[in-house]
Amino acid sequence: MTVDPRFERSVHRWLRAYPRRWRRERAAEVTALLADLAGPDATRLSAGTVVGLVRAGWATRLRTRPPLRHVLAYRLIDRRVPAPYRGWVSDDIEGEGSPLRVLLNVAVVVAVVSVLLPLAIGDRPHTLSGGSLSAVFAMSLGFLLRGSRVRRARGRKHLVPEAGEELTSETLLFGWVLRDRLTARGTTGLLIVGLATAALAALAACLAAPTALGAASCGHSCVATVSAGRDGVPVPLTVALVSAVALGGLAGLHARATLRRLVPLRPVQHSRRLVAPTPRHRAIVLVLTAGAVGIAWIEGTGRVDLFFSVAVAVAVLLALPALVVAWRVARTGPDDLAFVDVWSIVSTGRLPRVDAVEEGLVPALLATD
Repeated sequence: MTVDPRFERSVHRWLRAYPRRWRRERAAEVTALLADLAGPDATRLSAGTVVGLVRAGWATRLRTRPPLRHVLAYRLIDRRVPAPYRGWVSDDIEGEGSPLRVLLNVAVVVAVVSVLLPLAIGDRPHTLSGGSLSAVFAMSLGFLLRGSRVRRARGRKHLVPEAGEELTSETLLFGWVLRDRLTARGTTGLLIVGLATAALAALAACLAAPTALGAASCGHSCVATVSAGRDGVPVPLTVALVSAVALGGLAGLHARATLRRLVPLRPVQHSRRLVAPTPRHRAIVLVLTAGAVGIAWIEGTGRVDLFFSVAVAVAVLLALPALVVAWRVARTGPDDLAFVDVWSIVSTGRLPRVDAVEEGLVPALLATD
């Protein structure tokens, strides 16, 4: 029986109430069963089925979650949890909620330093300065950029069984797995949204920023920042932006010709698995875009001299046309096109290399065969 794609998306959306490991093992079976029960014309789940799935999913999460003392020890001092809860740890390391926890941890640190500590000593909450905001931005981005190497290290510590530990069907060991590559279509679309937002903010800052900043005395031990309005856009800035637009257009034409010539000639990738951008990738783009918008706001309102917004605007205007071309090629091109293929072809003008398998976690019974 062929399942309507709309019905399948509806099932997958509500199955997210279940743990990731449960969905990985049973999602296809449950989808087929629900499709049989709903009938061939169903395009989405009924309200009663949705309520039942969500209730059962959260019950499964609570039932398979470690006791609070183990969760706190794992979160606070990075201690291993008992073997029966290794599946929960695997979901925590590889799951979609990891970026959100990173940003929440940063928010908690900021709240403690800027609000709770001043209140504890009888002071007023502190307003974050530019340096503090930069530190928060760098800390968030640094945590999010920790890639597969860090996840493998955490997997070795928390998931691989210790010597003498009995192997079960849920035990994981390190073995050779297919290399994950981001899809070209989803990744280029995500980058276009982020870069376009950053470009609009940077261009607004370039047009609205005051032309001069200075300091003036406002009394004893008082210095005020003074900004002067600007009459029109400076000629050097106009030349830089127009040149970036022209060069970006030429880069887009070159990228289109190169992609059309080399995409059909790509080597077959047997050791690759295409995946859509994960929440971690979306969070990275979100943090970078928020940083660019924040810098544009600071410079556009005259708090600091205009510099970074010009660099961001020029860089985005140079890169955005080629990225749009890559997105169009990915949208109409082969389904197995990865973002790394597009990047390799556009940046080097050569065919991408053949991927090799990489080390990853696999079920113990499979890893020992």
